[in-house]
Amino acid sequence: MKTTHKCTAALLAALPMAGAANPIVNESFTPAEIYRVHDFFQHEGNRVKIQFPDVESIYAWQNMSRFFPTAQITRDGQVHVLPYALDENIGQLTATVHGETKTLDEHLNSYPVDGFLVIKNGNIVFERYNTMRKTDKHNWFSNGKITSGLELARLVAEGKVDPHKPVSDYLPQLKDTVWDTVSVLETANTATGLNATEHDEPNHDSRTNPEQPWFKWAVSIGLFEGQSEQTPLQTISEMHRRFPGGERFEYNSINTFIVSRIVESATHMPMNETVAQNMWQQMGANNDAFVAVSPTGGYPLHFFSMNSTLEDMAKYGMMLTPSASQLPAGKKIDNKVIELIQHSGNPEAYSKGFAGQKFMHSFYDDKVLKNAYQFDAIFEDGDLFKSGVGGQGLYISPSKDLVVAFFSSSDGQNQEETYARKIAQYFAQ
Repeated sequence: MKTTHKCTAALLAALPMAGAANPIVNESFTPAEIYRVHDFFQHEGNRVKIQFPDVESIYAWQNMSRFFPTAQITRDGQVHVLPYALDENIGQLTATVHGETKTLDEHLNSYPVDGFLVIKNGNIVFERYNTMRKTDKHNWFSNGKITSGLELARLVAEGKVDPHKPVSDYLPQLKDTVWDTVSVLETANTATGLNATEHDEPNHDSRTNPEQPWFKWAVSIGLFEGQSEQTPLQTISEMHRRFPGGERFEYNSINTFIVSRIVESATHMPMNETVAQNMWQQMGANNDAFVAVSPTGGYPLHFFSMNSTLEDMAKYGMMLTPSASQLPAGKKIDNKVIELIQHSGNPEAYSKGFAGQKFMHSFYDDKVLKNAYQFDAIFEDGDLFKSGVGGQGLYISPSKDLVVAFFSSSDGQNQEETYARKIAQYFAQ
């Protein structure tokens, strides 16, 4: 008999029409229930809850365009149809999560995973959809951060941005602030040493406490409820130094917001258009993607809300692998860009913050990890991983020609990334 993780059981029990083991979200919610979810997020104090798994957010995560204004990331050209070459061994690979060793198939039966996809040499070798259809879009959450990191790395490789210059050289609104002492690279690698971090403040409540400076920044862009008389950059300008730059990997969406603005400053285009031209229109995407736009200021929120189908997120990852040659543009991201990311980062900084410690737990077989250009984990073999709140993930192995992509509706503790690493090790044999 199949066992079910307690989080899964509670969420499935709360879903409307929850008769099947894995009800499809967009087929299960009645119009009346959808209206109730909309009303829920309109109530004061509830918008902040969209970042946490619950029955309302489970619906929102597959329908973010109902809750935020959006900017489109348009596709173009021929749709690339991914061929199949299924490998039954993948579902039998094992990993240990929360003290239990299970196969991937058992894990996907036990945890609230919406979809899980593995592409090897351009072929779908493993595919599983639980609570979403192949055509449904899902929020990437912080997976979207790499869209900014990758575009910045491209500009650095092309000599259009100097990573060692201070941030204020590219964003003059931050002149005569602490950002005169913070380099572009420290920001890209989330190692600024400044306060207003997302997890590492003393009380670990930055995303829920209205008195925390990170929360106040989220209010300034309209992501969270509240009144702010400052622009987002004015709020950021009040940050101050806690540690020397480059010493600690301290996860922070403010850094991504800054990186996005630097990319926009260098390209003179909005981030969503840059991602569309450089990636989405080159990869044979199935559909347009979209990104939430801040209610205040109209900023594309790539740190929080890229949305696409699972296949299209995987195709985005394919653009960093040799299989990109099969996609309509016929070319992958320049090796100089990929190597710039792989060779950046500081392993000694990795374990000094919340996020690094979390991923060291997930990747328990790997002793040397680092982060760079908004990727959460860079391995000694050059593989790359990025996660998002609620259990979203994109694992890319340029050398193994491998992509693992997954969406979840969890508390972020599923550790699908552990299985992604095991799959990469399986193909390395």
